[in-house]
Amino acid sequence: MKKEARFSGPFAALLQDFVRLKMSLGYKYETTSENLRRFSEFSIPYAMKTPSLTKRLVLDWTERRKNESVRTWEHRASDLRQFALYMQDNGYDAFIPPGKRKVSRGDFIPYIFTHDEINRLFHACDGMSAHRLSSKKEVFPLLLRLLYSCGLRISEAIHLKKSDVDLLAGVVFIRASKFNQDRLIPLSERLWQMFADYDARFNNNTSPNDYFFRNKRGTPLSRDQVYKTFRTLLWKAGISHGGKGNGPRLHDLRHTFCVHTLASQTQNGIDIYCALPILSTYLGHTSVAATQHYLRLTVEAYPELIRQVASTCAHIFKKQNGSPHEADGSAFKPVSGRK
Repeated sequence: MKKEARFSGPFAALLQDFVRLKMSLGYKYETTSENLRRFSEFSIPYAMKTPSLTKRLVLDWTERRKNESVRTWEHRASDLRQFALYMQDNGYDAFIPPGKRKVSRGDFIPYIFTHDEINRLFHACDGMSAHRLSSKKEVFPLLLRLLYSCGLRISEAIHLKKSDVDLLAGVVFIRASKFNQDRLIPLSERLWQMFADYDARFNNNTSPNDYFFRNKRGTPLSRDQVYKTFRTLLWKAGISHGGKGNGPRLHDLRHTFCVHTLASQTQNGIDIYCALPILSTYLGHTSVAATQHYLRLTVEAYPELIRQVASTCAHIFKKQNGSPHEADGSAFKPVSGRK
């Protein structure tokens, strides 16, 4: 069990209560706790008798530091912003740090791969050249198929341990993922066999606590390493990329999984509202509402499906700016995609 952050200064008690509240709601808050611990030390020279987030203190803390990345800078400000809102809710004076507007789901349209694009991407994976210092050729054909076929987040895939893969039952165990949720992911027969083949070739001399996907040095893959190779594979597959932040992103494989799954279920005559709770659990969402927005994406990619689902969920499909991408197939329950 990880030790709780030790806060100091005039905000120590409030920070402790704030972090405990967030963790009780399912947030990991490890990085945030460390940022707030540093803030508690930073506030000590301001010598205030009662805890008060003054404008001067907030702006001093959230000022961008030399050589600090934009992402780190924004995270520091966001962490303090959440604490300031908590203080205000509890009757304390607190200046709210300014922050940039977050992109909502309604503003961002994920890239939905076509079935043909998925096949080309996997073909590019399978055709990677071997290198004595790299494990990419061995890892990526299985890793990207796992992301698409099971809808995993990249963080869930690269943190899998050998003990998390049950090759006897054909099940992958996702531990303490987003909101500290655990879940079991059943593998299709083909993916199950790929896991077994990979394990037999590369994991014979490893312990249960070793990462399932590793570099040649035995260290776990990083998100940046995977993304960089993913960009190269997109280029080889002839799939254009709009630049960093514009996609396709690794997370769009998860979006594509969801859209392909719902399309397949609808095409097979399954009630979409029976499929949604199952898909929501499979994805590790905290509620069906978090999964429901994929219905809109599915109809954008498969406009012909609107007639099949109109009687039960037409109210969901409000007209939006459509995605130019078409989607096919699904792997939630192994099915054949449209040819």
